[in-house]
Amino acid sequence: MILNNFYLIEPNDWYFQTSPDVIEAKRRAQEYFSTYGSYERAEYSIEEFVRQWVLKELITSYSYPISWFGEKIVIEETIPMGVARKQVDIAIKNDIGKPFILIETKNYSTSTEDFIYAQGQLESYLAATHYATIGLVTDGKTTKVLRKKIDPNDFDYIPDIPEYGLENTVKTKLVREIDPSLLHEGRDTGLTPIDATYERVLSESHNLIRDIDGLHDDEALDEICKVIYTKIYDERQTCKQPAGTPFRFQVFGAANASEVASNIRGLYDEAKQSDIEIYSKRIPEYARSRGVFKANIRLSDQALFKVVESLQEFSLIDSDTDIKGRAFQKILASAIRAGMGQYFTPDPIAELAVKVVSPTASDMVLDPFCGSGHFLSKTLNYVLQDENLTEYAQHEVKFFHLHGIEKSDRMVRIAMTDMLLHDDGHTNIRNQDALLSFENYPDIVAIDETSEELNPAVFDVVLTNPPFGSIMRQETMNIIGRFSLGSGKKSLPLEIIGLERSLQFLKPDGKLAIVLPEHIMKGKSTAFVRDWLSEIAATKAIFFFPEEAFTPYGAMVKTCLCVFQKYGEKCRPSDDEVTFLCEVENLGYDATGRYKNGSEIDSAVEAFKQNQEWA
Repeated sequence: MILNNFYLIEPNDWYFQTSPDVIEAKRRAQEYFSTYGSYERAEYSIEEFVRQWVLKELITSYSYPISWFGEKIVIEETIPMGVARKQVDIAIKNDIGKPFILIETKNYSTSTEDFIYAQGQLESYLAATHYATIGLVTDGKTTKVLRKKIDPNDFDYIPDIPEYGLENTVKTKLVREIDPSLLHEGRDTGLTPIDATYERVLSESHNLIRDIDGLHDDEALDEICKVIYTKIYDERQTCKQPAGTPFRFQVFGAANASEVASNIRGLYDEAKQSDIEIYSKRIPEYARSRGVFKANIRLSDQALFKVVESLQEFSLIDSDTDIKGRAFQKILASAIRAGMGQYFTPDPIAELAVKVVSPTASDMVLDPFCGSGHFLSKTLNYVLQDENLTEYAQHEVKFFHLHGIEKSDRMVRIAMTDMLLHDDGHTNIRNQDALLSFENYPDIVAIDETSEELNPAVFDVVLTNPPFGSIMRQETMNIIGRFSLGSGKKSLPLEIIGLERSLQFLKPDGKLAIVLPEHIMKGKSTAFVRDWLSEIAATKAIFFFPEEAFTPYGAMVKTCLCVFQKYGEKCRPSDDEVTFLCEVENLGYDATGRYKNGSEIDSAVEAFKQNQEWA
C-alpha cells in the first residue's frame, strides 16, 4: 500500500480553500482549536482532515501533478444515479472530464458499520458509471481499494489505486500525418496499415482480452468488436481534421491504465451517439433496431489499456479490405470453435450461394438470419470485383444495398464489425427477430416508395442460413406473425418458417439461396412444404452437402443449399421446369474443419451456370 499512515495537515495548508465544503470544515476546525488549543485528534470529528491527507498523498505518494488540482482532481464531484445526484469526496478525471478513480473519505472515528456503509456508497457510485472502475474508501485507519469487475454489481479488492505515469509505452503522440505521395493509395491517417506482416495484430489483441480478463473466446470477440468500432470512429473523425491533429485512440499522455481505459470508454460513447444522430435522420427507428453498441465495454482497465497499446499505431481504415477482413475471420474462427457455430455459415457454402445467385451492384440483398454477417461480406466482395463500377456505385452498394436481421445483439455487433472492416454497410444490420410482424421493420417496408402498404417484398436477392432444430409451437407462431405453412400445424421447425419468411421478403422474380436440412427437400413429412413452394417459386437448384458440412460448427444434420426464383412477371410456373441437382462431396474441409484438397465449389458453380438459367 503506497498510502502512508495518516498524518494531520493544518487547515491553512489545505487544498481547495475556496470550496464551500472546505470553508465550512475550516470554520469547524478553528472552533475545535479554540476549544482544545490544538488540532490533535480533530480528525476524529472533522472528516476534512482525512480528505486533505488523501489529497496530499495523491501528490507525494502517487505522483499526481499538483497542476491537476481543480481540473482533473476535484472534490465533491457529482455522480448521476438515476434521478438522484450524489457527490463523491474526491474524483480523478480524464481529459474529457469523466472520473476514472473515485475516492470516498470518512472521519477517523468511523465505526465498522459506518465504514461498510461508506464502501457500499462507493460501490454504487462506481456501478453508476462505466468510466470509473477503481475506487478507494478510507477513514485514515482502514483503507479499502475496489475494482469493478465485468459485472458492474460485483467488485474485487486490490492492493492500491494506480500511480501517475505509464512506462514501456509509445513515447510519441500519434497525430494525423499526411503524405501527399500516399493519398492516391487511400492512405489518409498516416498510421501503419495492417498488411501481411501485421495481420496477427487483431488476433493478438483478442488473445490479450481473453488472457487478462479470463474471457471465453466468444466473449472476447464481443469486446474486440466494441474496440474496433471505437477505433474506426476515431480514425474517421481525425481524418476530417487537418494534419497534426492527435488521435484519441492512444495511450500517450494518460496518467495510467485506468485513465486510458476511461478515455476509450468516453470515445466509445461518443461513437455510439454519433451513429444515432447521423443515421436516425434517414433510417426509421434506427436507435431501436441498430443500437447494439449501447452495451458498455466490459473489459478491465488493464485489458483495455493493453489492447489500445497494441492497436494504436495501426490504421483500420487505411488497411486493405481483404487483409483486415481475413484477420477478423481468424478471430471469428476461434469463437466458432468455442461454441458459436450455430451462427456461422462455412465460407465455401457462402461462396457457392453468392456465385450461383450472382448479385449485381443494383440488387437489394438481405440475410434475415444473418448471424455473423458472412453472406453479406461475401456478397460485397463479389460485387466489388466488377472493375467497371464507379465510385458512386460502390458507395451505394456498401451503404444502401446490403441488409441483415439478427436476433442476437452480440452477433449483430460481430456482423456490424465485419461490415465496418469491409468499409461499411453496418448501419443496415438490425437487431430484431426476423419472424415478427412487418410493422417491426419500418425501414425495410419504407424502401418501397411506390407502395403505401406494408410491403416487405423489396429485395432482389435473399441469402440466408436459418437456425436448425428449434420447434415453433402454434401459440408462438400466432404471436410472432402469420405464416401459411403454419396453418393447421401444432408445431413446425423454425427453418420451415424461416423459408417462408425469406420468400416474403423477396420481390417477384427475386432470387433466394437458403441452407436447409436435406429432409425438407426429400422427406415425406415435409411434402406439404414442397407443395407450397411449387406455387410460390421455381426450384432452380439443390446442392447436397456431405455430413461433415456443419460438423465443425456443432451441427450433425445433413444439409443442402436450395436455390429458388420467386414467381413474377419473368419467372412463371411451367410444366417443363427443371431443377439442377448436384452432390458436392468435397467442400474443401474435413469433419474437423481442416483444409481438404480438391474443393468442388467452383466446378459446382460452373455446372449450374451451364445447365440452368435465370428468368
